[in-house]
Amino acid sequence: MAGRQVTELDTLPSFTDTSLLPVHNGAGLKKGLLSQLANYLGTKFSNPNLLINPDFKINQRGQATYETSGAGQIYSADRWRLGRGKVTVNSDGTVTVTATGGTTNEEGYYQQYLENAISGDYTVSMEVISVSGAVRIAIDGAWKNIKSGLNVFHGITGTGAVGLQLANGASITLKWVKLEQGSVATPFVAPNIAEELIKCKRFYKSIEFTEVFYSGTKSTEYIFSYVIQNMRIKPTATSNIKDHYGLSAWKTTVNDNNNGLTVKAVATSSMVGDCNIGGIVKLDAEIY
Repeated sequence: MAGRQVTELDTLPSFTDTSLLPVHNGAGLKKGLLSQLANYLGTKFSNPNLLINPDFKINQRGQATYETSGAGQIYSADRWRLGRGKVTVNSDGTVTVTATGGTTNEEGYYQQYLENAISGDYTVSMEVISVSGAVRIAIDGAWKNIKSGLNVFHGITGTGAVGLQLANGASITLKWVKLEQGSVATPFVAPNIAEELIKCKRFYKSIEFTEVFYSGTKSTEYIFSYVIQNMRIKPTATSNIKDHYGLSAWKTTVNDNNNGLTVKAVATSSMVGDCNIGGIVKLDAEIY
């Protein structure tokens, strides 16, 4: 090695974006900035995606379309919240969002709220299959327009949500969305569906059940319990009864316990004899 020995070199107190590094490009040593190296490496490695279900593959609610026209927002594919619009879950795994507000001042929204806001530099990227009308995203309080193809936006003040605003009548078809810490957009990597489902179930899950029992007397209460893993918060439970026989009432409650949550369902009989009930208990711990 020509020049001074490595052990004789001065110690660099810290790196900056303008620090020079020796880089061999196959034809000899060249000078390169640390910022150039960081940008190059950013295209070779992928930072974690801070969004859950970023490619909309998890759809526990099971609907092909979701729609709401009022100011109140609803959830569609897991973790994605809709306001004044319609979401269609397409057969190719993409979603199409259309704003259906009543006036030009009633924009549609499609958003994911983070459980914990992030601070500092962040980057939002998304693959847009098509867009019609005005669709925007807020980055550090400033609106940025969305176009077809790959979109990349950089913010510096942190964020607690990623969401799109759609002018009345506008629509957009999304393939994926990524939020990552830092100023470099690294490649999107589709998450493992099984792992993503576990994340989604902290916010929403459903229990499909079928219970058959014999009632010896009328108006007797029969209790069924299901122990489940803890969710983000104590969920709100609702029942969607698909079929039943010999019942006069059915109610569902959720209780905390040391190991998780207990979903308790109480069926009240209306007759003597064989009774049954079947349906789905929906547990909602989403961010509203």
